[in-house]
Amino acid sequence: MTVAAGYISAGLALVKRDVLLFFSYRFRWISQLVQVVLSMTLFFYISRLVGTGRLGAADDYFAFAVVGIVVLQVLTATVGLMPIALRQELVAGTFERLVISPFGALGSVAAMTVFPFASSLAIGVAALAFAAVAFDLPLQWPSAALAIPIAAVAALNFAPFGVLLAGAVIAVKQAGAGATYVITFFSLVGGFFFPITLLPGWVQWLSEVQPFTPTLDLLRHVLVGSPLRESALIAVVKLCAFPLVLGPLSLLVLRSALRLTRRRGTIAEY
Repeated sequence: MTVAAGYISAGLALVKRDVLLFFSYRFRWISQLVQVVLSMTLFFYISRLVGTGRLGAADDYFAFAVVGIVVLQVLTATVGLMPIALRQELVAGTFERLVISPFGALGSVAAMTVFPFASSLAIGVAALAFAAVAFDLPLQWPSAALAIPIAAVAALNFAPFGVLLAGAVIAVKQAGAGATYVITFFSLVGGFFFPITLLPGWVQWLSEVQPFTPTLDLLRHVLVGSPLRESALIAVVKLCAFPLVLGPLSLLVLRSALRLTRRRGTIAEY
């Protein structure tokens, strides 16, 4: 077996572990789906009160919000749940196994981002189907199929934020709570529930320097036919460029955190 094949096998083994652990709680996926469905139901009735020239009719705002809810679910799972899972590894004393394994702590933490993203994406697809059936969400076919490659690229954009928080958890042990603030911040400046044009001008630049705004723009365009703020080419270039910067940066921060805790002798503490 080559070195690359060995690393892939080890990464898949960690993903399999996460899958088995997730489904060992039999109603966990149901509770997550119900949570998203309830959020969609809430925004459906809120949309009945909305009449704005910026988004058009109530149905237009509901379609706008539904995509935001689904992406926020994925963001919460990728950025919020993975650092919490790592914290649980530290408390349970199982993180040491990952540290001393040939796969290493760096690869293990990176592999831990895979299943949260995949599971939340599956729940999001089911929630979109519910919205289409229950609330007549106008999904656009066949362009909606393009959401699959967009989501794949989005995974490369979302994962670095989880890895950055994982590095903070390893370094200071309690940084997982900071994920809530990170998610809330991006939900405000990323255009999850309202157009970013409503933000003050001095804040709007924040919407352009993170990957969630172009992700939402592209997904809304292909799923529900919302117009793009800028050309599709520019949005795609942004989605492809952000991982080239954020990916190496997040791994560098994680590696630095591991080195710091090894030097201090606190890598296994919680």
